[in-house]
Amino acid sequence: MSNFFNELKNRKVTNAIISYSVVVFILFQLVEIVFPIFEFPAWTSKFVIILLIIGFPIVFFISWFFDFSRDGIKIDNSNGSNNSNISKAIFLVLIVSFLGYYFFINDKKITNRIDNKFIAVLPFDNFSENSSDMFLSDGMTEDITMQLAKVKDINVISRTSVMKYKNEAKNIKNISKELGASFILEGSVRRMKENIRIVTQLIDANTDKHIWAESFDTRIENILEVPKKISEEVAITLIGTLSNKERKSLNEFSTKNQKAHNHYIIAENLINSSYSTTDPKMIYQAIDELEKSIEQDPNYINAYTMMAEAHLSAFWLSYDRTKSRLDKAKKILEKIETQGQNNPSYHQALGWYYYRGFRNYALALESFNKALDLNPNYSSSLMVKAFIYRRIGKYDDAIALFNRALTLDPNNYNIYSQLAYTKMRLGEFDGLNEIIDNGLPKSINNISLRLISIHADLEKSGDIEQAIKSMNELYRLTSDKTLLPLLFDYYLSISDYQNAEKIAKIIPENMPHNRQYYSYKPLNKHMAFGILYHKLGKSKERNKHLNIEIKNLKKLLSINPGDYELHRRLGLAYGYMLNEKNAIYELKLASSMLSIEVDALYGPFFLFSLSEIYDLIGKKNESKEILELLRSMKAGILNYDYTKSWRWKN
Repeated sequence: MSNFFNELKNRKVTNAIISYSVVVFILFQLVEIVFPIFEFPAWTSKFVIILLIIGFPIVFFISWFFDFSRDGIKIDNSNGSNNSNISKAIFLVLIVSFLGYYFFINDKKITNRIDNKFIAVLPFDNFSENSSDMFLSDGMTEDITMQLAKVKDINVISRTSVMKYKNEAKNIKNISKELGASFILEGSVRRMKENIRIVTQLIDANTDKHIWAESFDTRIENILEVPKKISEEVAITLIGTLSNKERKSLNEFSTKNQKAHNHYIIAENLINSSYSTTDPKMIYQAIDELEKSIEQDPNYINAYTMMAEAHLSAFWLSYDRTKSRLDKAKKILEKIETQGQNNPSYHQALGWYYYRGFRNYALALESFNKALDLNPNYSSSLMVKAFIYRRIGKYDDAIALFNRALTLDPNNYNIYSQLAYTKMRLGEFDGLNEIIDNGLPKSINNISLRLISIHADLEKSGDIEQAIKSMNELYRLTSDKTLLPLLFDYYLSISDYQNAEKIAKIIPENMPHNRQYYSYKPLNKHMAFGILYHKLGKSKERNKHLNIEIKNLKKLLSINPGDYELHRRLGLAYGYMLNEKNAIYELKLASSMLSIEVDALYGPFFLFSLSEIYDLIGKKNESKEILELLRSMKAGILNYDYTKSWRWKN
């Protein structure tokens, strides 16, 4: 062994290794200091360390075989190296390289880097004696999720996807697999009068081992400081270093007022619940909660932005499509414009305003992109960008964004539903059943995906009898009135007027047309009876119902003359009364307000209604011209020879 070390010294390997170690040490210090200043991605420091470790065996063997001197570089044959010493040299290099990997690459702060991996913050358990303190644990989950999402090198699973595990026995392995998350953060909140204890731990899902754990004791008035601390420590554990910008961002919080925050969490839960109902009550209750939140903290930006989005939802879903509703959202956004520039929720709300209020896709995309620049984990902004791309006919881009949103929000039923609908409209049936099967368990109220399945099978097979059977079964299971217009339409297509009449009798008089999924004709009770009696040749009964429908629609239009869907419905009502002039006027107006240039996704339905009335009044050529146009369009409703469709069999 002494011969081996003498040979290292003679060949000047020792000097080379010492010199290289000094250089490596200096570079390590520079990486640690300089990279965060310039906000290089977290993987770059790891890459530099790997290169330096790879450099060690290269320096070792170059110094072993070559002699560097003033006379130049030459092969060193001194002392006639034997095979034993070469073997020892190789063994030494392997040992040192392994140690370098273990201490520098395999260190926990670097092993746990999550480039292209994901973390999920599970719902914190409420261990307080009072169940009403649940908002504290829900708020902790929400806040840590939002804070971690600010770090660009961390992919954070959306809160909507993790909340399904609330009050469930947690199996980390199964949850991580379902969410596609490599790391799981879980914890609990316990309130004892005005004292709060938060216990949390970070788990590597692959090994099921805790890689970080901490408990925090605080007073109720200081509880909002805890998510900041947890987020920063978790981020450092995962990626090693944070940029100055990220550190600053993690220490910023929308409010310091706990009461304001409580009202905000209640409002958020109400809005999330409102998506599964046609009743606007929950949206308006959420607005009331947000007003209380702002009373507690007039500078709470996120409360303002959520309120603006709630007003825009009421407008978009036709609960209140008045200018005054839009103006409320506008005033809120104008009030927080200056303070909201560095807040992603402000830019997202502004994007919703341009999109839902005016269909100004360019300005909406600009706002959503700003939100994503500030928070790359905003799955909701990714999803709305996909909505916009569909409406301008960029379906491939939309599908890519839906898939990206699913990686961040894998339990979001709505994303599955929208992705499946997009594929169906494109006539891309391969893989559609897999999307539907994966999405169905994500929601109890999964009517839209079941409808897509029924409709896709119908378009592929043309078997209208099977579609009617499936639709009746779905209605029996759910009692959802929004299914009735489609079922009525199916019966009409096979001239089964007896069953069509049974369905017409139970269609509500005030059917929310915004929830009539994929309907060629938006229907309520009077419209359904008007169409049915027209088919039966009973003009007196037809006119009775359609006159009521026309009167109701005119009243609604007097409040909001810009509602294109109301003009479409009015045109159809006039059409079935054979009032050609008014029917064509209203339908052309509706088709111009929501043209295929303005909305490539839903504009075709308006043209289809115009074609239907042209056919009804005997203008077959005009009707056929529109149908051929729809057939030529990508996702133009008719992605096949419409003369062979189930709609034209009779």
